[in-house]
Amino acid sequence: MLTGVFRTIILFFVTAIVLRLMGKRQLAQLQPYEVVITLMISDLATLPMADVDAPILGGVIAILTLLLIHSILTALSFFSMKMRRIICGRPSVLVRDGRICEKELSRLCFDLSDLMEGMRTNGVMGLKEAGSVILETNGALSVFPSAESRPATRGEMGMTDVYDGIPLLLILDGHVQERTMRIAELEPGWLRRILHEHGVERDADVLFAALDTQGKLLVQEKGEDGRLFQLDAIAPDRVRW
Repeated sequence: MLTGVFRTIILFFVTAIVLRLMGKRQLAQLQPYEVVITLMISDLATLPMADVDAPILGGVIAILTLLLIHSILTALSFFSMKMRRIICGRPSVLVRDGRICEKELSRLCFDLSDLMEGMRTNGVMGLKEAGSVILETNGALSVFPSAESRPATRGEMGMTDVYDGIPLLLILDGHVQERTMRIAELEPGWLRRILHEHGVERDADVLFAALDTQGKLLVQEKGEDGRLFQLDAIAPDRVRW
C-alpha cells in the first residue's frame, strides 16, 4: 500500500512539473498536438499508479519523452511559419462582413447552431451585429462586431487619452506585497500612513488594497462589516508602472 502511495506522489510531481514546463495556456487554448500530448501524459501517469508491478521508471521516461516532443514541435512552430501551418493549421473565416461562409462551414463540418452559440457567448446576438467570425487553430471562436455595433472608442468620441495600465495589489489578505511596492517605487511607511489617516490601524485588518494607474487606492477591510472605500493616493503623473 505504501508503495502505491509513494508511486502516486512521485508521478504527481513529475506530471505537474512537465505540464508546468509545457507553458501556462489553458486547456481551451491548447493547439491540437498539445491536447494529444496532455492526454497521453495523463494516461502514462495513471498506468503505473494503477499497476504496482509496472516499472515507474518506464512511465517517467515516457512522460519526459513527450515533453521533449512538445519542446521540439513548439520550437519548430515558433521559428518556422511553414512548420506552424503544418503543425497547428491555420485560422478559418466563418463569417465575413456579416455573411456566413457556407463553403468553409461545410469543409470544417462546423454546425450552424454552434456558430450562433459561439457568437452569443462572445456578446453578439446575431449576424446583423457580427462583422467577422474566425475559428482559431485552437478551436476558439474570435468574434468581431460590425462597425455599427461596436462601442465607440475614446478617440472617436474626442475624449482625452488616459494611461490605463494594470492595477498593483499592495496588500493581500493582510500582507504588504513588497514586490509590487518596489514596482510602484513606494515605501511601506507611505501606505501605512495613508491607511492610518483613514482609520485602518493595522495591515492585518486589510483584505486587499490595490493602486490603479490613475493614482486611486481601493481598499477593503476584513470582516462582514469591513469598509470598502477608494481614495486619491498619488497624482497620476507619478505612476511609474
